[in-house]
Amino acid sequence: MVRAATHYGFVRPTCLAESLALWFLLGQQGIPAALRIGVRKKLGDFEAHAWVECDGTALNQASEQHRHYATFDAAFTESPGEQP
Repeated sequence: MVRAATHYGFVRPTCLAESLALWFLLGQQGIPAALRIGVRKKLGDFEAHAWVECDGTALNQASEQHRHYATFDAAFTESPGEQP
């Protein structure tokens, strides 16, 4: 659903916006997923990337692109509005 919206929409959202939407929708369906954010330095430039993982598999990645980023130690695992 998120991929179709980004493909056919009028604007191309960032990886963070797309990942947040997917993470939220999965959480609403009770599917455990983690929002991951990673960073890297490429040719002197700082870059960041976001994706969603479920059981260690990236869901919104066509390739292994996320493997080139150093992730923050903690994943965001609880959807907004969930009570710990």
